Amino acid sequence: MIRDSRIWNSVVIGKPVIESIDVDINSQSLRLQVDMISILPDSLHKALDGRRQITIWGKDLMLAGFPDELVTISHFRQFEINESRKARARDFFKSRLLSFTVEAVKKDTQRVYFNGKNVAFHDTPITFNPYTSQFTPIPIIPKDVPVERVRRILYEKLPSIDFLSYQYPEDPPLIIGYQDYFFGCKSGWLGELRQHWRIYCPEGEEVTCVPAEIPESQILRRVNLTFLLDEDLNEISNHLLFGEPFPVSEFIKRFTVPSSQVVLNSPSVESKPNVKPVNYEAQVDSGEQTFIKDLNQVALSNQLVYDMEDLVNFHIAIKTGALVVLAGMSGVGKSQLVINYARALGLSGVDEAGEERKQFLFIPVRPSWNDDADLIGFYDAIHKIYRPAETGLVDLLIEASLEDNKDKLYLICFDEMNLARVEHYFSQFLSILELSEDRYLTLYSEKLAPEVYNRHEYSPRVPIGNNVFFVGTVNIDESSFQFSDKVLDRANVIRLKIYESLRAWKAVFEEKASSGKPSEERAQLSPVPGNVFASWCNNSPTEIGLTDDEIDFLDELNSVLRKIDKDRVVGYRIIRQIGSYLKNIPCNVQGQEFLERGKAFDLQLVQRIMTKFKGPESDFVQLFGKYTEPEQATSQILKLFEKYPSVSTFNYSRDVCHKKAKELLDHGYAS
Repeated sequence: MIRDSRIWNSVVIGKPVIESIDVDINSQSLRLQVDMISILPDSLHKALDGRRQITIWGKDLMLAGFPDELVTISHFRQFEINESRKARARDFFKSRLLSFTVEAVKKDTQRVYFNGKNVAFHDTPITFNPYTSQFTPIPIIPKDVPVERVRRILYEKLPSIDFLSYQYPEDPPLIIGYQDYFFGCKSGWLGELRQHWRIYCPEGEEVTCVPAEIPESQILRRVNLTFLLDEDLNEISNHLLFGEPFPVSEFIKRFTVPSSQVVLNSPSVESKPNVKPVNYEAQVDSGEQTFIKDLNQVALSNQLVYDMEDLVNFHIAIKTGALVVLAGMSGVGKSQLVINYARALGLSGVDEAGEERKQFLFIPVRPSWNDDADLIGFYDAIHKIYRPAETGLVDLLIEASLEDNKDKLYLICFDEMNLARVEHYFSQFLSILELSEDRYLTLYSEKLAPEVYNRHEYSPRVPIGNNVFFVGTVNIDESSFQFSDKVLDRANVIRLKIYESLRAWKAVFEEKASSGKPSEERAQLSPVPGNVFASWCNNSPTEIGLTDDEIDFLDELNSVLRKIDKDRVVGYRIIRQIGSYLKNIPCNVQGQEFLERGKAFDLQLVQRIMTKFKGPESDFVQLFGKYTEPEQATSQILKLFEKYPSVSTFNYSRDVCHKKAKELLDHGYAS
């Protein structure tokens, strides 16, 4: 039985049914029927029960780039406008194919609706036959995966390989691609899916390969996934079946020389003349670039203007940090940024079935909170029942931990987080969030479980998965408490930019509003699946993510700090998390970073390290100096900035140093 809402995250290729293009009478939204022409996961095939068509709605087409515009006009002109919209859609889709994921929505007890989500458009291959062609998905190993790791995967059968974009849980891939070759074995890869695919050759078989010389015009790409027409796949399979083994020595020889020297016409494989090899470096949007633009548009639709750097900084911090804190004066849009981030992820609002999405929880912190019972609840020993707190936090965490919801994202915001002491009411979470796995929130002792009447609803421990994100907002004023080092060790503390004048703010708002054309239609976005969000994250445990110069800078900074106080040095946890932040800077489809690396390192120095530099003049005068104007500046940390121009210009860090030096001069204390 299909649940009220279910999402299959496997990408599907579809052919638009041109004659089906219509406008829904009630919503005035364009709708399009699509024939699915690629291999489907078995579970989706069974759920469809023989059906091969699904519906894609106008807002999902618009998010993918279709130039439609929802117009509300008088009844007498609506027919004319809708006919124009349908004609434009027929012209747009007649030469295109679509890739998408599928969502099943159960609106009533009788009917299940299948809708396409996360849509992308593709030019139709010239060899495509609309009546017989079918596509098969092939995963591609990214070029940045080291050759040595790929060799061990293919030849030593070591788990696991991260095919985040290949999400067909019932079907191991037939072949895989790496650089300019397709790899396989005579019987096809065997495989099992745990967290990631583990693929290997059957016992006694050897790896074979063929050059990936299929013309660009015959291939559809989506992130690290390639869809091949069956006739091309059959040709590759025949070459793999009758080809010679591709020994490990040949693999090392081919992939450790510069790509410009690689000779595709190897004597061990057949090749086709006069065809252009596939270039896998030209990647389509993984969805992250679109999400960042959506975030900006959702904010604009709510009359909010944020610097794009702040949006990207916040997004990276969410991807890589256990706790993200937005700090600053009241009224700069801290809480609204979190709310709009949830909207852009599709965690709040109303879904296509008219049901309210409940994947975002906004918790106003109360000054009276003293321990975690105020936040999560307590065990009532008299009535032998667990009583959850009014915040709803425990219920949301239980919902997020359900097997059916493992691929849904959940966001929790603690508003005015420092009105009470965070170390008191948030104590359990501070210990839990530094763990990468086996994270459990304890509600009551397991020894009490047999006597707790509602233990089936509230078990002694609640798992906190990686699909749950925590954000806090704090005001820096006399009504709030300062964070301790224990909190700062686990938090990315971000201060939003404030425009120097209202005139500058007005000019930026009007420019963005006119170019972005935000609308209510864009505010209701489809939920981003958990595995899609995970594909945006680089959480490789084998690389720190810092360059040699960045490590040297942090080493010298620690040397300076040891002279002040050996307990104030930058710890390994923060070093790892800074590296993780730098690894997760998103790029556009041209490979350009949304946030320049030197600026990102500078932001991390401010957000992860300099927040902890607070104390009396005797501790910090050597580090920061005492001066009123930057031109008078001289201190150990400023000399360190000058020594490492290759790491960053440190503009943000210099501003913080100036502020702290002035505080030391004026008050004898840096806050």
